[in-house]
Amino acid sequence: MTENGSDLVLDGNAAAGVLHEIFVTDTTAAQIQCDACGSISAVGSLRLYAVPMGAVLRCIHCDSILMSAVRTPHGRWLQMSGARYLRFSLA
Repeated sequence: MTENGSDLVLDGNAAAGVLHEIFVTDTTAAQIQCDACGSISAVGSLRLYAVPMGAVLRCIHCDSILMSAVRTPHGRWLQMSGARYLRFSLA
């Protein structure tokens, strides 16, 4: 082990296991905190504005955009800049 801990730094591929655990679960049951008003809700309780390309999910308390998911020919995009966190239960 080096003195500065650089042997603990890996590239993002090393996170594949933990990311797989998160992104294959039912996201609608996860808790999300709104960055604008601080409220905490289940993703499934957010207001959905559906469009042909994807979805925009808004806070039920202040109407801020928490998440947007888009499907394009080039890939799938998930934007969550309106959320402080997304928490998945271990149960």
